[in-house]
Amino acid sequence: MKQKNIVLHAFFAFCLSLSINAQGQQGKYSFSLTQAQEYAVSNNLQRKNAALDVEIAKKKVWETTAQGLPQVSAGVDFQYILNDLPKLTFPGQNGQPVEIKVGEKANATYSITVSQLVFNGPYIVGLQASRAYKAMSEHALAKTDQELKANVTAGYLTVLLLQETTSIIDSSVANLKRIANDTEQLQKSGFADRTAVDQVKVSLSLVENSAAETRKQLNTAYKLLKLQLGLPDSITVELTDNLRTMIGNFNPYATAQPFDPSNNINLKILDNQVAISKLQLRLNQSYFLPSISAFVSFQRLHKEPQINFTPTALLGAKLTLPIFSSGMRISKVQQAKLELSKSVNTYNQTRQSIEMDYADAKANLSVAWAKYEAQSKNKELAAQVLEEYRVKYKNGTASQLDVIQANDKYLQAVGNYLAAIVELINAKVRLDKVTGNI
Repeated sequence: MKQKNIVLHAFFAFCLSLSINAQGQQGKYSFSLTQAQEYAVSNNLQRKNAALDVEIAKKKVWETTAQGLPQVSAGVDFQYILNDLPKLTFPGQNGQPVEIKVGEKANATYSITVSQLVFNGPYIVGLQASRAYKAMSEHALAKTDQELKANVTAGYLTVLLLQETTSIIDSSVANLKRIANDTEQLQKSGFADRTAVDQVKVSLSLVENSAAETRKQLNTAYKLLKLQLGLPDSITVELTDNLRTMIGNFNPYATAQPFDPSNNINLKILDNQVAISKLQLRLNQSYFLPSISAFVSFQRLHKEPQINFTPTALLGAKLTLPIFSSGMRISKVQQAKLELSKSVNTYNQTRQSIEMDYADAKANLSVAWAKYEAQSKNKELAAQVLEEYRVKYKNGTASQLDVIQANDKYLQAVGNYLAAIVELINAKVRLDKVTGNI
């Protein structure tokens, strides 16, 4: 099943890359939130470094594993004896002594050695530790992915929110411009004074300034989202998801998912740290154990002397037994036990903190949702009141001041509504990070 999920993920990423490449040729990208998250995970430079750390950790595991596998080395040694070679005298034929030189003045030795670690406590524990460190780097990558997706989610929703804000304010600007034009016409006809015209123009100027500021914020939000996605600023990004539909999924009462603290990435990292502390303790304990290694060696001289006492093949073993270290090893074991206790305490404390964070985040989401619903209704009511005053103004039963005041209250309601959405987004992202659902 895990392999199937990996294949499906790779296929999705491949299809996404084809779509992105086709769009990129035109300098325009279209993203849903899910596509934006996947694209950021594939292209964000910080995430790429975290992925490289995982690959480095995998290589480190093999490096440690290889230390316990057979090691083969070959060598060539050359030597030249500066002194005269020793000579041995033997009785020869007819009783004449015969001198034989021992060795060669210049000679080379070819050798090949195969060694194998038979038993070594630190090696066994070190191999386990390297795998634990690999898991640590994988958790760090998962945390990077989580933070990246959370930032993309917040950035994506912020752009959608500012787009809606711009649309609302632009609509107010258009309405105030019509009122300003009507008021000026009434002043020319003698049915309105100059003060009424000025009041409308002041309100129009304030709303136009708000519109300009909102557009500036929208442009900045787009730039930040592109940065999170790893896209240059020259690229045009189009967001395909609908803000209201996405916010509807934030309803805390719609789906109640059970909370498992072990899914929290910070707790996973600390759990891995506890495992590493246990291995550190075992490592220091393993230094009390003996170490056994074996080797076989073959060597040959380039020039074989007449008398050669050098063996051509050797088989050997080495046993190293630690006996006394003046309490150094015991001290290291005691320190490792204390570090393990600290790791366990930190894990338990963090678990309690995460459970409290979950309860707090869940409550905050409920409060934020209630505020959102209330402010949404207030915005709708303010919009209805404004529309009623517009109709009355057209029918001559309301003044332009009444319309301006209703418009101000509507914009105030819109501001409260948008602030409630921001609070709701932050509460939802926080809860998803605590539960590990992002």
